[in-house]
Amino acid sequence: MLTQDQNLQTQKIATHKVFNNWNIITKGWYVVCKVSELSRSEVKTFDINEQKICVWRDSKKQVHAMDGFCAHMGVDLGIGSVINDRVRCFFHHWEYDHNGKCQHIPAQAEIPQKACLTSYKTQEKYGYIWIYPDRTSPQDVLDVPELENDEIEYIHEKPYTRGCHHHITMINGIDPQHLSTVHNIHMDMEIDIHEEDKNIIDIELRGKTPSTRLVEKFVKSILGDHYAYSMKYADGCVAALSVMKDVKFFGKAGVLPTLHMIFAYQTISKGKMQVHPIFVTKKRPGLHGKLISLFWLYITKMAFHALQGEDGKVYENIRFSTSNLLSIDSPVAKYIAYINRLSPSVWSRNYES
Repeated sequence: MLTQDQNLQTQKIATHKVFNNWNIITKGWYVVCKVSELSRSEVKTFDINEQKICVWRDSKKQVHAMDGFCAHMGVDLGIGSVINDRVRCFFHHWEYDHNGKCQHIPAQAEIPQKACLTSYKTQEKYGYIWIYPDRTSPQDVLDVPELENDEIEYIHEKPYTRGCHHHITMINGIDPQHLSTVHNIHMDMEIDIHEEDKNIIDIELRGKTPSTRLVEKFVKSILGDHYAYSMKYADGCVAALSVMKDVKFFGKAGVLPTLHMIFAYQTISKGKMQVHPIFVTKKRPGLHGKLISLFWLYITKMAFHALQGEDGKVYENIRFSTSNLLSIDSPVAKYIAYINRLSPSVWSRNYES
């Protein structure tokens, strides 16, 4: 496995405040598990960004989360149970409410002041339970661009791992050079970068469909002269990719839908990360509409797999450097600057509030 510590004597690399920094976990939304994996009045613990997190449903099916080790002697709360909408530790039956505060100790009536755990905000979306490393969050899990006000259908792709930081793999969609060098896709691009706020950045790439090769001429005859796709990043840990934007089907606009993918990232350990791909489309009425939605979800999945293998070869064999970025790499440079503005969470190593 390659590391950022190799070749430092002969090939120095720049370090960054947040970008590509394994010690920093940014404030943002992270996948815990599928919604179906946690039943009513059930408690489990999960390893998320190297944190042991206790997650449970109460009798009203609401999901709650807090640190996963009992404040008494540190037993994993996941082997406990949910009693009266509280998590009961298996060892000495200390009971915690949804705020992480101990409410009952069988051995004595008095509750120690420090008998509490840090609790976290949760949300259910895209068929997953998500967690935010704070009690409150400034925004919900990222909406799919263009589908913010629509009902949606989605399917999950099997999560996969990479041997580099997820900040590196998130660059994939905004690196114009690799489209031609890795994927043999030759397009002249116009790049538009829009920063909504500190936590979100939009990058859209537009261009003319090439017509040099036979396959390019064939695609151009079906989808038209122009193409566009966009990446929307939230908190350096969630990304939305929208492809086939503004294409025309044999000259007719609005016939083919935009294909949407959501990618959720998290750290497994230093040097290893995990990606959860989610394919999303607009929900259509009736059985016929359901079949159409499933068809476009399948097409979205095929589009993802068409590029994943070749890109995987790159990101399993990279010691990322920012020493010689070119003018064509301006989206990458903007993205790195955006990442470095993000706030570390309490899950970061050597965190200071």
